[in-house]
Amino acid sequence: MPTELIHIARAGVEIGAWALEEVRTKQAAGELQPTDHYWKPGMAGWLTLAVLPATVRVLPFPRPAEKGANLLDGMLGRESYQAGLLAVWDLLSKAPTQCLIPEEAWASLGEKLGYDVRKRCRDDLIKWYRLAAEAYLSDRYFDPQEKTDLGNLARSFGLDAPAAEAIHGEAFASYCRIGMLTVLLRDIPPQQKREQIDLLGKEVPLSEAKVKETFGAAFQSYFDQRLKGMMQQEDGGEVMDPAAYAAFMSEVRQMDINPHFDEQSQARFDSAQRLWALCRKPLQEVPCALDLGSEGCFWTQQVELGLNKRVTTRRSYGGFGTSIKIWGPLRYRTGSYEVERQTEQRLEKVDAGTLVFTSKRVIFSGSLKSLNFKYAKVLDVTVYNNAIEIDKDSGGDVVFFFPSGQAEAAVILRRLVRQAKG
Repeated sequence: MPTELIHIARAGVEIGAWALEEVRTKQAAGELQPTDHYWKPGMAGWLTLAVLPATVRVLPFPRPAEKGANLLDGMLGRESYQAGLLAVWDLLSKAPTQCLIPEEAWASLGEKLGYDVRKRCRDDLIKWYRLAAEAYLSDRYFDPQEKTDLGNLARSFGLDAPAAEAIHGEAFASYCRIGMLTVLLRDIPPQQKREQIDLLGKEVPLSEAKVKETFGAAFQSYFDQRLKGMMQQEDGGEVMDPAAYAAFMSEVRQMDINPHFDEQSQARFDSAQRLWALCRKPLQEVPCALDLGSEGCFWTQQVELGLNKRVTTRRSYGGFGTSIKIWGPLRYRTGSYEVERQTEQRLEKVDAGTLVFTSKRVIFSGSLKSLNFKYAKVLDVTVYNNAIEIDKDSGGDVVFFFPSGQAEAAVILRRLVRQAKG
């Protein structure tokens, strides 16, 4: 929509036509006089600039509530803290140039109130600046005028470039996360999503590096949420549909995005996809070094065997005690001294060897110890970050420590136990 122009005349001769903002700026600079006349389309005739209605700005933060001076203000002969905020808000609402309060106005305000408003009210002025940045970004587009207005507001409040950029970064990070999520959830082609995402950073008052950094953090947050949503709990472990993962990564690549996953996260995604297949596909026999006869082998790996062993320790209790040498081997002891035996269960690695899951049983063949029990004895299987624990109905529980693959082993073992129990 074209900007409405106000026509200005002096001594009966039109001298120019400007937007209202420019007229106000020229008035403040003394280039236009109250005796000059103005006219704009829709007016019946020309009027003097003296009666041009005052501009009332719509500020992106509310007018503070009025509050009287406290005892200390009265003793120091100054106006209240709130009076300073009110005066600043009123100056901004009528400023000829949006969001700009001239230095002379600040000096006059300080003389009137009895204190440096920018210094005393700094925290609230910073809060206003943050609200302004958030408001300008709320429509998902940061136009050049809003960028200029923020620059004026920063100068008015005495904020240097680093302080202003820090606030811009906070506001932009919040806006970017919401805006990006809105775009990414739309049912539109990936290339179009990328175009709309790029618009989020247009004209933002931040360095290119900061915009890129913020985009990266927002992308990563979105990826984490999407991948977390793909994860499902099944058969005691995390599983992920490989087709869904592949489709998601294809969409990401089409948007020209390169997500970063640390080694641990990538290993988790890979394991979840393998478990998805293990939970659904028929179990496949694998080669085995042990002679199993007619029994098939469905899992084998080199592991360490751990057993819960009863360990007894001696502990002393009592108060302060000492002994004094009397003569030769004789000593005199004073104070109390008691010894008590304590027995506790302690998990210890006892052997290393080959673990095998057959069609009927669990077999462990080690150099020092061997185990062999049928699936009917298994009550539960618990997975840890480097081991699985098999809870049996008799004979004690056993723990097998794995170099890797414990989650896959647990899925296969549970399936074999269910099949054996019918």
